This record gives sequence, C-alpha cells and structure tokens, in this order.
Amino acid sequence: MTLKYQLTAEEFAQLDEAKQALYALQGDVYICQIEGLPQPEDVSGLKRKNEELLAEKRASDERRRAAEEEARRKEEERLAAEGNFQQLYESSQTKTAEWEQRYSQLEQSIHQRDINLAATRIATAIADGDNADILKEFIAKRLKVAEGQVRVTDDSGNLTVSALADLQKEFETSPRYASLVRGSQAGGGGAAPKSGDRVTKTWEEMSGMERVELRRNNPAEHKRLKAAHEASK
Repeated sequence: MTLKYQLTAEEFAQLDEAKQALYALQGDVYICQIEGLPQPEDVSGLKRKNEELLAEKRASDERRRAAEEEARRKEEERLAAEGNFQQLYESSQTKTAEWEQRYSQLEQSIHQRDINLAATRIATAIADGDNADILKEFIAKRLKVAEGQVRVTDDSGNLTVSALADLQKEFETSPRYASLVRGSQAGGGGAAPKSGDRVTKTWEEMSGMERVELRRNNPAEHKRLKAAHEASK
C-alpha cells in the first residue's frame, strides 16, 4: 500500500498501528513524518508581516490625511483672502487625485503580493523547483483580490465560485500542465500504458489523472479512447 503524504481522520483510522505510527496530527489532518518528505509551508511569518504592513499603511494614511488637511486649510485661507476661488478648486482637485493615485498603487502592490503568495502555495504543492516557478505564473493569472480575499477567476478573468483547492485540482489534472506536475501527484491510479499498449478501461471508467498519464505515455491510445467516447454520445 502506497503511503499518502496527508490523510484525513477517516483515512488515518483505517490504517493498522504500524502505519499509523508514521503519521502525526497537524491541525485537522495527519501528515506523514518519513524523513525527506516536504513539510507544510509555514506562512505565519508572512501573515505577521502582512499585518505589520497594513498597520503601517493605516498609520501612514492618518498622518497623510492630517498633513493634507492642514496644508489644504492654509492654502484655502490664502486663496480665499485673494479671492481666487478658481485656483482654490483646481488645487484641491489636483491634491486629491495625487493621493488617490498613491493609495491605488499601494493597494495594488498588496493585492499582487497576496496573489503571488497563494499562487506559490498551490504551485509548490503539486510541482517542484523550476516547474513550480513556471506553474506559479500560470496560476497567478487565474487569481484576483476581491473584497479583501484572493478569489479564483475563469480564463477570461471573471470571478467564479471555485475555491483555491478547486484551482489546485484543476492544474493538477489538466493535460496542458501535465509535464510540470510532480510525478508522485499524478500516479494515484497506477502507471498508464506505454506506447503500443491498449488499456482495458473505457474513457468513462478512467480517472482524470489516468487520462493525463495516458496522453503523456500513449498519445495514440488516448486519442482512440477519446474518439470512441465522443462517438458514443
């Protein structure tokens, strides 16, 4: 029996005592403790840094508002005394536009950081090294910050109801990214037949990852089964 890296409580309970000894409870799941396996990424430091940056931003905004208000008040008094109301209005509009632009740039920077963090966590969960870096770029294009949270979009950039876990599964099983996905993640159903072999399962009986492996190892058989499936509709 192949040991999984992560088990639910139900899966853990089905193991014998010898195999249970290889796992340790972390949160709501059991993680395999065999030496050499990657451990879950600790993002607590990033979260604290994010909170610090947000606190600094709020404090900076307060100082900026106070300074802006004081400068505007003095300028308004001067212009009002001179009777130059048109200049007063134009100056106020210019200052407001400048601060809005600065705030927008800071907000965009924070959003992009959150997107990169989420994309990195998904990519490193299913790929290694340079493959994970390449996969991260594609994943990031499917993410957007909305209402303060990183959300999943479709290929056109429209928000969906999918969770980050759904997006991870999509990339993990997509034939388009099969060459980048970690081999151990794609082998749950056993090795796919190599070129020249015929499979005994129908297209409907095969799992998504079995189809991915079949396409990688035996394109001709993959094409045959897919064509048979489409012809039967």
